[in-house]
Amino acid sequence: MAKFQPAPDEALVGNGAMSLFQKQGLTKKPFQGKIYVTNKRVCFYMDLSGTALMDLPLAEIKGFTVKKTLFITQVTIHSQAGEDYPLTGFPAKDLQNWLRQVGVQAL
Repeated sequence: MAKFQPAPDEALVGNGAMSLFQKQGLTKKPFQGKIYVTNKRVCFYMDLSGTALMDLPLAEIKGFTVKKTLFITQVTIHSQAGEDYPLTGFPAKDLQNWLRQVGVQAL
């Protein structure tokens, strides 16, 4: 089971439990796990298997958007390659702050 391991020159800015929505068939399914934001990258590891579903160096992140539906805030991280990573969970507001701290722009 893989686990988040920061590189020797990497500093953790923030982390928290969130759900990452990934396409499965015609719908998007939530996967529970933990988001990690460091001074070098942003990654998401599934709780059940420890698999990294997202591991993006900061240079490969185009920015992020925020969408609110009722009481749920969704933060979507957009990669330079055109991939989207929608995340929900209690630290959604913190995630926005962590991303700004490491230089990721709101779109």
